[in-house]
Amino acid sequence: SHSNRVSTQNLTAPERMMCAASAGMACWAFIFPADVIRSKLYAKSLTTQAPLTTSDGIELARQMVREQGFKSLYRGMAITVTRAGPVAAAVLPVYDSVLAWVSS
Repeated sequence: SHSNRVSTQNLTAPERMMCAASAGMACWAFIFPADVIRSKLYAKSLTTQAPLTTSDGIELARQMVREQGFKSLYRGMAITVTRAGPVAAAVLPVYDSVLAWVSS
């Protein structure tokens, strides 16, 4: 039954902000290794003429793990995930306000 679902309209602003913070932190924790690879590929693209491909990213990940271990894919994650919570919580009320303004 759908009757026990929580609607976002039933949540207070602080509750919605906590949900946004949790979602932002979970998202960054999940995608962080891919973002590390993306950042390193971008830096590499600035020094090479050839376009980089998906296989370059896969090879870079393998090289990082081989040379520095799996921890290399997570270096800096704690601060990024910690920062993601307050950022998402702060952005949500702005989004809600703009959405209400545009919808009116």
